[in-house]
Amino acid sequence: MRINFRIQRRFVSAYCDLLAKKKAQEFLIDIPKRLNAARTGTDKDLSASYWQHLLELSNELLRRQDELNQLKTLLKEDDAGLKAMVESERVLLEDEVDELARRIADAAVPRTELDVLPKCQLEVTAGVGGTEAMLFASELVEMYRNFAAFKGWMWTVMRQDNVQLGGLRSALVAVSGEEAYAQLRFEAGVHRVQRMPITDKTRMHTSTVSVSVLPEPDKIDAYVLPNDVKVETMRASGPGGQNVNKRSTAVRVTHKPSGISVHCMDERFQHLNIQIAFRRLAAILMQQKADKIYEETATARKLQVGSKARAEKVRTYNFKDDRVTDHRLRKSWSGVSGIMHGKNALETIVSELNDAYKCERLEEILETKML
Repeated sequence: MRINFRIQRRFVSAYCDLLAKKKAQEFLIDIPKRLNAARTGTDKDLSASYWQHLLELSNELLRRQDELNQLKTLLKEDDAGLKAMVESERVLLEDEVDELARRIADAAVPRTELDVLPKCQLEVTAGVGGTEAMLFASELVEMYRNFAAFKGWMWTVMRQDNVQLGGLRSALVAVSGEEAYAQLRFEAGVHRVQRMPITDKTRMHTSTVSVSVLPEPDKIDAYVLPNDVKVETMRASGPGGQNVNKRSTAVRVTHKPSGISVHCMDERFQHLNIQIAFRRLAAILMQQKADKIYEETATARKLQVGSKARAEKVRTYNFKDDRVTDHRLRKSWSGVSGIMHGKNALETIVSELNDAYKCERLEEILETKML
């Protein structure tokens, strides 16, 4: 039976739009047959529990749609009191249909290791704009720190290069918590700020900050084998107190198979610098693996993830117009300060990016018949 998503409302979720397409309808209709094939062993691609869960959700969606059709019939009655009551129930049912469509999309897309990864490394680097870029970089780090606290994640600063006036050249932070990487991966890219800088109140200034988000494996030794690594020690350079240039606290860790090197001199003690370098190297190697996964599953994806996202302009913060625009979603939100606080307002953007990503993945699955 075809599921009708023609809901008369200004907003219908992207999931409903997607599931209304012909290929999605064919996929939903085919679920009982695929479930039977999985139970008999003739279809070993996905488990019977996968198809059983989808069948239950699609049947529930059909029931809700039938209820909606009945309500629409009642709306044709002349009783004003009845129509008001039915209209209220209709709105609630449409919300339930939207939620069921989201759950079907969520259940239909197989989750990868990256979708549930609890650790990542967030790097924020000032770009074009001098002092103003460094100030905005500091504000972005604070925004993400607040967001991590809001989500109940752990926030550990691995490296931070501060400058005068409260800005920073760059910062590297380890974030860990439930699905931390999946939530933050779409923050990667170039963030642009438009506002009157502190140093020049006579004109609008545009600055940029680059954000990268690397997945970090739970077990470092799964990606960095001792025999594959060359560790070199050296004296640290630059400001840092009595130990600088007197003790070999800085380290360079080189991954021999790939030639990737990581240099670390942020801590006063060599063993801590080695730990940070190994973690960073493991994250870079895992990012390479992630890039391959994204390339294999992406066809014409609008949302770039991984290494490809770093050079992409993803968001503009316009303080003069009090507007934040995400260029991938082609959508703007008012209230720059609320978003910069890094709590509910930022989560709204993060959630919409994840919804868009799930829709793209489901559309790829339906288009390529991966299931």
